[in-house]
Amino acid sequence: MAENLYKNLSDILPDFFNNKQIKEFQSLYKSSLSNGKKLAKQAKGTEFRSVDGLSYRTQIDFLITYSSNILPKEKFVSFLLYLSQASITNGEFATAIEINEKIISNTYNDINFVDLSANAYLLIAEIFSRQANWQNSFDYISKARELFESVNDIKGIAKCENLLGTIYGDLGDIKNAVENFEVALGKSVDENNFAVIGKIEINLGIVNNIKGLFDEALVYFKRALFNYEKAGDKLRTAEIHQNIGMVYTKKGNYESALKEFDESFAFAVENNYLQAAGFVYLSKSFVYTQMADYSLAGAFADKAMEVAYKLNDKLTIAEVYKIKGIIQRNLKNFPLAENYLQTSLRLNIEAGNQLNQAETYQELGLLYKDIGKTKESEKNLTLALEYFKKINAVPDIKLLENLLTF
Repeated sequence: MAENLYKNLSDILPDFFNNKQIKEFQSLYKSSLSNGKKLAKQAKGTEFRSVDGLSYRTQIDFLITYSSNILPKEKFVSFLLYLSQASITNGEFATAIEINEKIISNTYNDINFVDLSANAYLLIAEIFSRQANWQNSFDYISKARELFESVNDIKGIAKCENLLGTIYGDLGDIKNAVENFEVALGKSVDENNFAVIGKIEINLGIVNNIKGLFDEALVYFKRALFNYEKAGDKLRTAEIHQNIGMVYTKKGNYESALKEFDESFAFAVENNYLQAAGFVYLSKSFVYTQMADYSLAGAFADKAMEVAYKLNDKLTIAEVYKIKGIIQRNLKNFPLAENYLQTSLRLNIEAGNQLNQAETYQELGLLYKDIGKTKESEKNLTLALEYFKKINAVPDIKLLENLLTF
């Protein structure tokens, strides 16, 4: 983990340090790594095994101390912002929150640092949204937006609208999601802000995929992919390949889906993008359930769960339980399948995600149909159908209506 952090930082060091400082920094940094490894080898017993999270946090503390002593305030705070973004990419959310809180404390009530403070609030909001901590996310978006508006930062306001749309999408509130994305897109076009436009196009692609508008979704994703590949943004490229794979999954083109997931995974591993790797594990697990390869499906589900627990990603944890339920239903282990699906449903209800609830109701309906519980099957399938009619997801509506004709 620490070596990955160093790799991520190497390209941006010249933006913050002169050549002499870079050499000193590199020497101290490498010395700290080799010294830690030496001490670990000298210690005996399992209680002295290396812990990645501790190593990562130690390196972050080292970097903050080093930079605070030599960088002027503006560069120091900008460096902290980059460290927080790198921490999010590495899946170290608690560390990222602490760094952003440090940014806020260093910029509080300073008119010269409003933009940096607002971005720190927005990054904390993004972390909370990834953990399904919706209320805290809304609160931090509100603070960020207030600061962006105070300096008429249209780009910043667009980022707030986009994150709001993402949250509403995660909650399954497609109508509000689209409204926020459209507001964000309108503000971004005025600013020719291509990076934010790309993010919004990704989100609009996701919405269209949910609604079953697959061709429209692919147009948005491929447009965003072209822009991000041109910009050399490998993190977003990983996300887009993942989302294109999701479209092919919905279309039943599983070989093409797996190719896209492999592309996404390659970028995720190259850039130590833990959450993207976790999404690939999850997506491949589902695809293998559809291909009736339950051994591979189970193995990828376990890998996805491992990442989700590390990130405290409640929505992914719920999705893994749903996939485990699908696997066990197909293996005719109905009691275990029901337990997994009920656990998924409970977690989705707690997280407030309507879309994932509907998908889990559908799987429960199929399970109860298999074991001859007609009333329970009809009840769950009807609950799923009500939601998909609400968002006008035509393929899902047709499937459920056919299932309800038994």
